[in-house]
Amino acid sequence: MKVVQYDRDFDITKTIKIIEWLKAQLLADVSQLFSGMVEGPSRRSDEHIDTLANMIILIYLLGKKLGVSYDALDVKVLNKLKLGMLESDNTTDWLADLAMLSRHLDKTRDLDRR
Repeated sequence: MKVVQYDRDFDITKTIKIIEWLKAQLLADVSQLFSGMVEGPSRRSDEHIDTLANMIILIYLLGKKLGVSYDALDVKVLNKLKLGMLESDNTTDWLADLAMLSRHLDKTRDLDRR
């Protein structure tokens, strides 16, 4: 019985360490992105893309460690985009950005189903 408890405690500790590492990496990427934005045009856009991609991956992995499936996260994002479009002022570019992102994610999900 003690061995089972020890194994379970070890798994919990390991999961906590992974979560803490993911959080630290996410914060480092946010910092890197913000620093790059301050540098202005001298920073190459592919570096921004790389950092943003890292952040998205880290968010998915962090969600998974917190018990959130990738599909559930996708659905929640799409729902929030749709809600944002409903609540958005129709005179802003924000609505167009939300709609474009929603269509992109819908299209991406459709490609994954094939």
